[in-house]
Amino acid sequence: MRLENSARNIKTAWIWQFVHIMCQFAARTVIIKVLTIEYVGLSGLFSNVLTMLSLAELGIGEAIVFSLYGPIARNEHQVISPIMRFYQRVYITVGIFIAVAGYLLTPYIGFFIKDMPDIPDIDLIYLLFVGNSAISYFFSYKATFVTANQNNYLVVLNNGINEIVMTAVQIIALFATRDYILYLVIGIAFVLFRNITITHIADRKYPYLREKTKNKIPNDIFESIKKNTGAMVLHKVGSIVVFATDNLIISKFVGIVSVGLYTNYCVITNAVTVFINKFFAGLSASVGNLAVEEDLEKQEKVFNSMVFLNFWLYVFACGCLLNLLNPFVKVIWLGEDYLLDMSVVICIIVKLYVTGMRSSVQTFKNAKGLYWQNKFMPLGESLINIAASVALVKSFGVAGVLLGTIISSVFTCVWIEPRVLYKYGFKKSPKEYYIRYVKYLVVFGVIMSVTWGANSIIKSDNIITFMVKCVISGILPSLIMIILFHKTDEFAYVKKAVFKSLKISGKGR
Repeated sequence: MRLENSARNIKTAWIWQFVHIMCQFAARTVIIKVLTIEYVGLSGLFSNVLTMLSLAELGIGEAIVFSLYGPIARNEHQVISPIMRFYQRVYITVGIFIAVAGYLLTPYIGFFIKDMPDIPDIDLIYLLFVGNSAISYFFSYKATFVTANQNNYLVVLNNGINEIVMTAVQIIALFATRDYILYLVIGIAFVLFRNITITHIADRKYPYLREKTKNKIPNDIFESIKKNTGAMVLHKVGSIVVFATDNLIISKFVGIVSVGLYTNYCVITNAVTVFINKFFAGLSASVGNLAVEEDLEKQEKVFNSMVFLNFWLYVFACGCLLNLLNPFVKVIWLGEDYLLDMSVVICIIVKLYVTGMRSSVQTFKNAKGLYWQNKFMPLGESLINIAASVALVKSFGVAGVLLGTIISSVFTCVWIEPRVLYKYGFKKSPKEYYIRYVKYLVVFGVIMSVTWGANSIIKSDNIITFMVKCVISGILPSLIMIILFHKTDEFAYVKKAVFKSLKISGKGR
């Protein structure tokens, strides 16, 4: 049942993630062509500012989701209802806080922009971003409950259908009026509608969520939520500082146009990251169930296979992106004027790999509720990231900011997170994991070099050569992976799981 639920969730998530990518490309392209690249830069900057404000959530959402796995597995409605009522109050409070705090920050937004662009009503544009962010917290708590029940495909379908309609309406409005403010208002309306529809879906599928109850959260669960939230506050700080300050630093020290150029590339790389993360998100509830019902030996075996699959997915993604990012932007999408230097592209790829290889560890660590054990790691990560990024941006520009993120991850998360998982989750030394990680890193370097060398033979940039590079970049990484790992237990386990999931999908049809 776990595999069947995971396969369904992952398949649906991937289909709709492709739809999301297409919607993002369409909307961004229209904004650049109808308006200017500065609007894209502002979008990236304001999104980072609001991500900083989302610290108000304190990581309590993750702690509450973890507390739901047990009651859901045991079908304890009398325990689930008060937890969800508490979750609702927390998220409404967070939404209100973001709205108020975002409004109070309005006079200081100019501080983050090196050269103020000639765009009217920048303050109003910012406030609309604030409104969009705040509204996203209302009603959304029930979407999390649907996911925790291993039915994430329902959330994905709801979000995907809403996004298709929203993007179409926004594009039509932008072509007809050239009014970016109307574009943002339409976005807010659809965010609200999306949250209302998923609430309706959750209430119909789980009618006990609508029942009034005077039950209180059991003391042991509430204490667990408090403890994990205390740890998640620090994790939230680290995550936000590391991943939500890049555009702030680039905007402050390099310029808003550079933010626009960089975020164009981020649309592509983030799409790939989210696409892969959808896979792990689809597994998260199943891993939570695995942690409750299976022994440690079985859990570690599944984990090793997930690490291998995690590695394969990012080797494939990075091999393609390294060779195709600039040709895609130049030939297929926007043109040569919107290219970033190859040194920046290499930093983007290394950052993608280093952060992406944490996915399987984080999935298991979070499913086991191991937030407290490495609570101070994010503070060190944050301090290193800010110091390194600010120091390097002056000499290396955008590449320097990305190097700061890479350095902070290598000196903290790369080795601390697996140590915590093995020590407290698997009750053993992480030595085997570290050896495997170094081996995978060497293989990653070899595959990147081989794919780069093979693509370098092709000198010209046009649609035909781009398609040839797609074939080379798509086949070589997986071919090398099969040659190197086809005799391993992890390869056999992953192959078996893939065939089984395809068989389940076939039966579903």
